[in-house]
Amino acid sequence: MSSEYSTRSQDIKPFMAMDVLARANQLESQGCDVIHLEVGQPDFVTPAAIIAAGKQALDLNQTGYSNADGLYELRQAISAFYASDYNLDINVDRIFVTAGGSGALCLLSALLTDVGQGWILSDPGYPSNRNFVTAFSGDPQLVTVTAETRFQLSARAIARHWQENTKVVLVGSPSNPTGTAIRLAELKAIYQVIKDRGGFLVSDEIYQGLEYGPDARCSALAVADDVFVVNSFSKYFAMTGWRIGWLVAPESAREPLMKLSQNLFICPSVPAQHAALAAFSRESRLEIETNRLELARRKSFMLSALRQLGFKISSDPDGAFYLYAELPEQFKDAKAYCSSLLEASYVGLTPGDDFGGDQQKRFVRISYAQKYARLVEAVERIEKFNS
Repeated sequence: MSSEYSTRSQDIKPFMAMDVLARANQLESQGCDVIHLEVGQPDFVTPAAIIAAGKQALDLNQTGYSNADGLYELRQAISAFYASDYNLDINVDRIFVTAGGSGALCLLSALLTDVGQGWILSDPGYPSNRNFVTAFSGDPQLVTVTAETRFQLSARAIARHWQENTKVVLVGSPSNPTGTAIRLAELKAIYQVIKDRGGFLVSDEIYQGLEYGPDARCSALAVADDVFVVNSFSKYFAMTGWRIGWLVAPESAREPLMKLSQNLFICPSVPAQHAALAAFSRESRLEIETNRLELARRKSFMLSALRQLGFKISSDPDGAFYLYAELPEQFKDAKAYCSSLLEASYVGLTPGDDFGGDQQKRFVRISYAQKYARLVEAVERIEKFNS
């Protein structure tokens, strides 16, 4: 009986995007031609240099444990990435390689959360963030954000919603599901509000690199040394299934994070770490930049096409590969819409319910991480379904 299991396991909500994917895969197995716009992963293959480095690691039997914080060479490469791309000097000892961005969020949830302590999170926001807080007996404090603030938390909103038990504020920039970013000046204001109240700022930057304008390209690490930043090789470097990411933390957090890493994970996948070293090579970066430009082209097409079909998309996203769209007026329930669209027209979208409360029920997240021709076909199917 499920009631025999922990309260936290029952409080965690299903991940709707994965439920949609499961049904889409089932339809595909029955011979249906499904266009996947529900999945949060790039459609590009992992760059060839990364694959070659992973194969070499296996051939050289580089399959034993690494240190809990990851290979020193990889942490050096990440530090050099911040120096070259963001003009930031990040000490290698502040960097922890993790089992994807999720591994970093797990470590931070354990590090920063005692029973009942609150995390301020945006609504809409990535659903696993609030579930991590719940899993560690924390209090997810969802703050509704709207098109007026480009679906991002602001310093003013954080100050207004801060509670006695609040300890952490988590922001995402560029964000999932909206693709919007927080500008550096606002990040500084957010940090000051949190600092004045004795809390911590956590910045989810796993879509870093997939930005479409210079104003969106910044990191919370430029604000202060005592922020926590989560990043990943999954999105920009197209390594979702390799399950490799990283965390940048204040130097004062190194000892407790080492203890948590040693006990929770022992270490990240070592072959994946060796592969990730090649992500920073010139060959990989050129391939990745080509992919980014193609995503920008797809975004432009989808933004225009969906608006013409009556979807309301208030902001041109700064990054990632999502559009967060309010349904045309004739549709009232995103979950029902997504289900009907998938069954009738074989196009997978994720309902906004996945990302927050009742106010998201008329929104859908649409991924444009599909080939351009497939996006054109998806728009045609949606237009026919809506008419």
